Amino acid sequence: MIKPSARSELVSYPIRDIVVEAKQLEKKEGIKMAYLNIGDPGPFGFRPPQHVLDAIADALKENYSAYSPSEGDPELRQEAAKYEGVAEEDVFITAGLSEGIDFLFQALVDPGRNIILPLPTYPLYSTKQRLSYGPVDFYNCDDNYEPDLDDLRKKISPYTRAILVISPNNPTGKIYSRKTMEGIVDIAGEYKLPIIADDAYEHILLDPGEYVNMRKIHKDVPIVSGNSLSKNFIYPGARVGYIAFHGDWGDEMKDALQRLCNQRLSVNWEMQRGYLAALRGPMDHVNEFNEELRKRREVMMKRIQGIDGLHVVKPGGAFYGFVKVEKGPWKDDWEFARALLRKGVVVVPGSGFGPMDSIYFRMVFLPTVEQLNDAFDKIEELMKGK
Repeated sequence: MIKPSARSELVSYPIRDIVVEAKQLEKKEGIKMAYLNIGDPGPFGFRPPQHVLDAIADALKENYSAYSPSEGDPELRQEAAKYEGVAEEDVFITAGLSEGIDFLFQALVDPGRNIILPLPTYPLYSTKQRLSYGPVDFYNCDDNYEPDLDDLRKKISPYTRAILVISPNNPTGKIYSRKTMEGIVDIAGEYKLPIIADDAYEHILLDPGEYVNMRKIHKDVPIVSGNSLSKNFIYPGARVGYIAFHGDWGDEMKDALQRLCNQRLSVNWEMQRGYLAALRGPMDHVNEFNEELRKRREVMMKRIQGIDGLHVVKPGGAFYGFVKVEKGPWKDDWEFARALLRKGVVVVPGSGFGPMDSIYFRMVFLPTVEQLNDAFDKIEELMKGK
């Protein structure tokens, strides 16, 4: 038997790991599952804008069968640069934002160094930090998931290489206030640290409120903005994203990104043409998508408020609820999630998003109202011990 590498043991992705157990139960016991674990609008009937699909179809008929330039389609880089307000050479096209995150860790983080993460955080960042052989450090958020700036300041060490900001947040849906965002910029400037701004959900704003994008307020602090076709344009399967450097990062960092792009060869060219059409085209789909999400969010809020022992902070963006389990016999979140699997509902244990001090789970509210109510009927049964 061949033993896997120690490095591979550092990899986990609980959002999909839980699916393995769900599929086993479906196969062995015939339990029909409601999958509320993955933030993918497609299975719930949502579609990308038609002009994006048309552009990809057109590209398939044209001469895009060769490798694209390693750093990305020149027109797409130009359009993304225009959107971001930077130069074309500051933009690198990646296979989804996930690859961009991977590249940033490879370029920034040596063993023993780290990027400081919000708690809770999207689990890909934690995995990439472990694979970089550096400490996984989090800055805390308050009970409403607003970052604690005092704690952020305390967590910065001589080994910190950057600060991560995710707003709207995955897994909580929290939109950070302008005051908080400006406070993070001030701290980053004080410690001469760059900021990584994960903008994957920047248009999925259900309660826009004080939303402000980091690229608008970063002053002279270097930031890198990450974006993709996945959520803002309802096309996760396209696997096209980009990272854009703002401010003074220096040529060495961009050279590192170029070399990382070179070694992976290129990103699917037809899908890049779809992203080009997305950036150039209308954004009508955003209002329609957000309006549908608001209806589903209200169902989630009403049902959770009616179930004794559950609590959720109303998400202002994205399409997730990060639900706290305040009572019950479960010793940890995995035991709760597995008990819920037996009922036929798949959620993500909260510990997948960092070291939480209570039992949490993340769910998506993308399903139809009928599907959500059916899932919550089962969740309520579990909470009542039935």
